[in-house]
Amino acid sequence: MPRLDRITLYPLKSLDGVEVAEARLLPSGGLEHDRRWRLVDMEGRVMNAKRSPLFAAIRAEFALDERLVSLGIDPAAIAANAIPGIERLGSLRRDSFHLLPGRDGPCGWLSEAFGIELLLEERLDGGFPDDRDAPGPTLISTATLVEVARWFGFDLVESRRRFRTNLEIGGCDPFWEDTLASPARPQLAPSLAELPGDLPADPYAHLPPPEPLEFSVGDASFKATNVCRRCIVPSRDSRSGAVTAHFRDAFEARRSRGLRDDVDTSGWNHAYRLAINTRCLAAGTILCGGSVTVS
Repeated sequence: MPRLDRITLYPLKSLDGVEVAEARLLPSGGLEHDRRWRLVDMEGRVMNAKRSPLFAAIRAEFALDERLVSLGIDPAAIAANAIPGIERLGSLRRDSFHLLPGRDGPCGWLSEAFGIELLLEERLDGGFPDDRDAPGPTLISTATLVEVARWFGFDLVESRRRFRTNLEIGGCDPFWEDTLASPARPQLAPSLAELPGDLPADPYAHLPPPEPLEFSVGDASFKATNVCRRCIVPSRDSRSGAVTAHFRDAFEARRSRGLRDDVDTSGWNHAYRLAINTRCLAAGTILCGGSVTVS
């Protein structure tokens, strides 16, 4: 039976995650401390890993109870020299900072790293999710991460770091989570009055698309919304920033060949998708493991 095996929070968007034993679901539906902080430039534009690969070179450790972050530069990133501007990071030394909104806290250190003045923003209830219509935790199976790692020759740890998902589910097959967000349409019953030539090209055209499924993780209830569209970030090595050549093309080719028969992809405009977004149906619940059951 599928079960929750791992919870990871990403306190400051685009920096390293923190594995936790349990996490509280906020009124917004997000996990407490997940994407709670983000960086913006002086014009209010978000500074994230989509915008700069230099994030891959920064190692972050968090003490969330004290609202502290320790920042340093990964020597592997300096040695790889795969990111434009990486030489600027060589002079930075590891240091710890309070996570304070505004110009204080880690902003001086990070502004020097990125060569642009930055501010730290904080949102206590729900943080800054990528999908504001589905601010619940993202979910993926361990088997899926292992399979994608096999495609590209990296390990499970690197797969986790590239796809940055909150909830990891064990005890199921690769891409099991796809069925939660895009279940297959029901089989149409054959009609004795219809001959095969009388059937429309799309016999489902007059029907609404199937609803994503509701499911529970332990005592917490969720509704799957969609299979996540991916950005450029998974194509980069999570520690050196080096780009995996032809990553998206290879990913889409493999993904298309391996789609499950019980998944409806009629709403997909491409196959560069992995993990699911969710809406939480039980705010205030503590996630701490448990089996996954589908309604």
